[in-house]
Amino acid sequence: MYKFIIIIIFIIFSIGLLYILIKSTDIKKIKSKKLKYFGYSLFYTDEKAYLKKENVIYSKLLFSQKYNLTGKPDFVYKKGKILFPVELKSGTIKDANLPHKGDFMQIVAYFLILEDLYDAKIKKGKLIYSDYSFIIKNSKRNRKLLFETLKEMRKMLHTGENIPICNFAHCKYCLCKSVCEFYKKL
Repeated sequence: MYKFIIIIIFIIFSIGLLYILIKSTDIKKIKSKKLKYFGYSLFYTDEKAYLKKENVIYSKLLFSQKYNLTGKPDFVYKKGKILFPVELKSGTIKDANLPHKGDFMQIVAYFLILEDLYDAKIKKGKLIYSDYSFIIKNSKRNRKLLFETLKEMRKMLHTGENIPICNFAHCKYCLCKSVCEFYKKL
């Protein structure tokens, strides 16, 4: 009987731990592609509009001097002082459990830009592919990944030194492939 109780406690503990781990992840894959969010109103859009709504920013390039970052999210929704950026991607994600790294970094960069420009809180954002969506949390871990990536990119721009990740998937849409010595070897 004593062993049975210990096994039950262990199972309950394991399920609880698994639940906490799943809930605490910074990226969540979902099927939803909706663009209207209950209680939120449109604050910013990269789309040009003939009939412009009052209190909506249209197609403005956003620049954060603090982080030296520029961007144009597709949509930003607002609820009080909370902003919620949404980025649309025309490609698919298929069976991948994570978004493409560049797209992920892009939405995390929007967190920083929007916080700096509008003194707003950003809890999360949404990255929408044609087949799946991802909810990305504005976490310390995600910000740290972005800062590390920015540091690498800025170092590469300054020194010109870096080892490119060269494969068809990374290079097929690259603007530099016509002059790239690595692409020609593929």
